[in-house]
Amino acid sequence: MNYFQRIRKIIAGMLFIFAGIILILFAEYGYMFILLALGLYLLVYGIRMMLYYFTMARLMVGGKTILYKGIILLDLAMFTLSLSSLRPTYLILYLVGIYAAYGVIDILRSFEAKKIESPEWKFKFISGLLNLLVAISAVVFGLVMRSSDIPVYIYCVGLIWSGVSRIISAFRRTAVVYIQ
Repeated sequence: MNYFQRIRKIIAGMLFIFAGIILILFAEYGYMFILLALGLYLLVYGIRMMLYYFTMARLMVGGKTILYKGIILLDLAMFTLSLSSLRPTYLILYLVGIYAAYGVIDILRSFEAKKIESPEWKFKFISGLLNLLVAISAVVFGLVMRSSDIPVYIYCVGLIWSGVSRIISAFRRTAVVYIQ
């Protein structure tokens, strides 16, 4: 990772933390903001994947997976933007799915990193456990207690954790492999 990428990760991490704190302070508008932010993020990422496919990935081996990923992301964006008229229960289920998937993926990646004796496997494992903990707390507090503010706070915790994780990974040393 070069100097510019490190600075970009630190700035992105600080923006995530700032957005999480702002959402905590203005929790009454949080539900609509979360839907709008998630929808726009998925829309931009899906368009980016589609542009990448049509400019470069269609000529690569496995390029169709980029196309499928772009289509799925665009569908998820449209679905997310259409949730504004529904109850917060659907947002809770959406957040549970996202955090549970990220948690399982991080835990599986940590097991792979442990097999190759990478020192960062502990951080990935803890990150996966925290994501699963957020998913479980979303089920317990959001669905059992039926609170409309809980999804906002869960998303804020996830944003703050993502920001801290980005800042930590920006300061981590990266190995450079030279082939002789």
